[in-house]
Amino acid sequence: MELKVNIYKGGKVVKTYTAEDYTLTTGICEDLLEAVDIDKISKNGMSNEVIGVEIIKAVAKSFKKFKPFLQDIFTGLTDEEYRSTAIKEVAQVIVDIVQYTISGLVDAGSNQKN
Repeated sequence: MELKVNIYKGGKVVKTYTAEDYTLTTGICEDLLEAVDIDKISKNGMSNEVIGVEIIKAVAKSFKKFKPFLQDIFTGLTDEEYRSTAIKEVAQVIVDIVQYTISGLVDAGSNQKN
């Protein structure tokens, strides 16, 4: 999974952070799931698009909480650079992580049933 966030200045991208083959630790996934209130998000009858919208709403409410997560994922990302990211891109990174985490949990659960 590739994660990416751009740093903007004057409306233009001045720097891009990418994380490829990043190992999402249990701690980061745990913290994100707690911040997102996973109880409100259920795959039962919800499309991935609807789940994504719910996650984005949660991200917008908890935007400041995500700075440490992004600084862990994107090595070298400073506080000032974080302030120059696009909320939509930060939300997309969080959505990707949460969906990846949920998929991993679902896969693990289905493997245990077999």
